[in-house]
Amino acid sequence: MKCKVENIGPSKKQIRTISDQTRFQLILICYFTSMYEILSYSPELDQRFDHFVNHESVNGTFLQTRRFLNYHPAGRFTDASFALQKSGIIAVYFPGIKTEKNEFISHQGSTFGGPIVSKAFYNGTKLRELLEEATQHLSQYSKVILKITPAIFSKENPDLLEYTLEHLGYSRHTELSNYTPLYKGTDPLSQCDAKHRKQFQESENFACTFRELESDQDFETFYHFLELSKAKHQTKPVHTLADLHDLRRRLKKKLRFKSLWLGERYICGMMQFLFPETGTIHDQYISPDETFTDFHPTTAMHIHALREAVQEGFSKFSWGISTENGGNYLNENLYRFKEAFGAKPSVNVRYER
Repeated sequence: MKCKVENIGPSKKQIRTISDQTRFQLILICYFTSMYEILSYSPELDQRFDHFVNHESVNGTFLQTRRFLNYHPAGRFTDASFALQKSGIIAVYFPGIKTEKNEFISHQGSTFGGPIVSKAFYNGTKLRELLEEATQHLSQYSKVILKITPAIFSKENPDLLEYTLEHLGYSRHTELSNYTPLYKGTDPLSQCDAKHRKQFQESENFACTFRELESDQDFETFYHFLELSKAKHQTKPVHTLADLHDLRRRLKKKLRFKSLWLGERYICGMMQFLFPETGTIHDQYISPDETFTDFHPTTAMHIHALREAVQEGFSKFSWGISTENGGNYLNENLYRFKEAFGAKPSVNVRYER
């Protein structure tokens, strides 16, 4: 980092007359005031880090806040989160964990991790400078994995961040996702293909209700069918039922559960993450009662969800990834199902070093 001594105060003429010792002291002052300080995570920093993510960053979401991440029970991860600050001001934050293989993952407990960058430092010169500093700190790990916030969830376009990481020696890897653009005054049904429109019209012959899950019994029903749906693919839900109750309490207006009912019968449910700052709703879990065959329940539920999102002023409905094995396998049937709702491609990007 370059720093001119004459900018500190004394003129060039004065500098020639001061002693070598004084000149050296001035250089040290200039050098150390331009350096970044590593701020390792500790619980007393929760509020400060969350304020930075929510109010001072270009790409922070609630998924990187400690309020969200701390729903993970103690002992599940070895927390290795850190920030770089300069003159007491946070410049970048890396929520992350350390694995048993001495890997740093930002963040294994969240869809998107970091780095989360300050608005004041998101320019070509400063961003490279602080990421170089962060990379030095991360060199203690055998591998670094950074899951950055995608464009549809960021307040600023992540292109500069991606370019800088790539040119610092990180390799780029993508997973294919998609989202449906929403327009005020346009019925999302008109963006769907003929098959989905027909399936929804069939559901209109029934007096269905689209509403939020309310009682504990509703949630138990939702989770029961979620487990059955995951078991068909030899997997389990990432979250336990207790996790979901905890997340509801923590996130409040950022998380909700919607469902489709025929009278008192549960038909299908979904979990939604809300990102009003960027006009995006994210579709997380789908939990259908697959014994119901009067009409296609997931199609009907999603049309209701899309219409509600338009009414609420959202501009994007995110469907999540359709890839597996780190992006190496594309579930084409799943991807086509989403495309049929007018979804456009997007990517989730991670950088490794």
